[in-house]
Amino acid sequence: MDPLKQQQLSMPVVEVFLSVEEELLLNVANLLKKHQSLLTEDGIQSWQAEQLAQLESLTQRNIITIAKHAGLSIDAVTEMLEEAGYGALEENEGSLTEAVQQGLLVKAPAIASSAALQAVMISYQNQAKETFNLVNSTLLDQSRQIYLDIINQTVGKVLAGTTTPQEALRETARKWAEKGVPALIDKAGRQWSTEAYINAVVRSMSNNVANDMQDTRMDEYGADLVEISSHSGARPKCAKYQGRIFSRSRRHPKYPSLSSTSYGEPDGLFGINCRHVKYPFIEGITKRTYKSYPAEENRKVYEQSQQQRYLERRIRQAKRELNMMSAIGDDFGIKMAKQRVRERQATMREFIAATGRGRHYQREQID
Repeated sequence: MDPLKQQQLSMPVVEVFLSVEEELLLNVANLLKKHQSLLTEDGIQSWQAEQLAQLESLTQRNIITIAKHAGLSIDAVTEMLEEAGYGALEENEGSLTEAVQQGLLVKAPAIASSAALQAVMISYQNQAKETFNLVNSTLLDQSRQIYLDIINQTVGKVLAGTTTPQEALRETARKWAEKGVPALIDKAGRQWSTEAYINAVVRSMSNNVANDMQDTRMDEYGADLVEISSHSGARPKCAKYQGRIFSRSRRHPKYPSLSSTSYGEPDGLFGINCRHVKYPFIEGITKRTYKSYPAEENRKVYEQSQQQRYLERRIRQAKRELNMMSAIGDDFGIKMAKQRVRERQATMREFIAATGRGRHYQREQID
C-alpha cells in the first residue's frame, strides 16, 4: 500500500485517540485548579486531602470522555480496515481475471460474495474492537494514576522544602504533559504513549488485513507469485526486498521463496510497523510496478523521517503542556509553555529548510 494512502487511512483513528488523551489530561488539570487557596506550604496537606476526594469525580468525567469517542473510534477503524483490505484487492482484479481467461488461474467468486474474504475482514474487525477496548481501559486507569502522581509528587516536593507549592504543581503537571497518557504497559513494563501505540496498531492492522486478504484472494485464484511494494525510507530488514518477485509456494523454479526473506521477523517484512504490501504477479500479464531504492538514499530518507516524527511529537507535547497550564490557571506556566511551542516550531522550520521535506501540520496537532 502506498505510504501516503496508508497514512490517510490511519489518521482518523489516531486523531480520535489523541483527542481522548487530550481531554483526559484536561480533566485532570481542571480538577487540579480547584482549591488553589490551599496550595500553600501551610495548607498543602489540606490541599492533598481535598484533591484526593475528587478522584471518583475524575473517574466519572473520564468514563464520559471515553464513551463519547468510543463510537467514533469503532466507525473510523471499520472504515480503515475495509478500505485497506478491499481497496487493495480491486487494484489487481483485472489482471487476475485475465489470467483466468488465459487458463493460467482458476475462477474465483466475486469479491463482494467471497465468504473467505468476509471471514478475514470480520476477524480483523473483532480484533480491533478487543484491542481498542483494552486501550480505553488502560487510558482510564492510567489517567487516575497520573492524577494521583501529580498530587503526591507535588506534596512531596513541598514537604521536602525543595520548591514552592505552585512550582511543584507546575513541574509535575508539565512532566505528564510531556509524557502523555500511556495506552499500553507491555509485559516488560514499558509504557507506550497513546500516539506511539495507536500508530503502531493501526499501521499493523491496515497492512495485515491488506496482506491477509491478498493471500486469501490469491488462494481463491490459485496464484503463487507476489510482488513486494516499495517506498523510500524503508526499514533495513525490508529495503532489500522492495520491488522484487517471490513465490509463496516455495516451488517456483525462477523466483525465490517468500520465506527466504525477513518475513516472520517482528522488524522484518510485513512485521510490526511495516508498510509493505504484497500484490499478485502473473508472468506475461502483470507489469512490474515497484522498484528498489539505492541503499544510501533509503537510509537517509529513513533517518530523516524518524527525526521529523520526533520533532512533531515534541511540538505536540509543548501544546499539551500549554493546554494543561491554561486549565490549571498557571500564568507563568502558560508563558513558558508558549515559549516552548515557538522554539520547537522554529526547530521544525529549520529542519524542513535543511532537508527539503514536506511539513505535515496535522501531525503537530493534538486535537
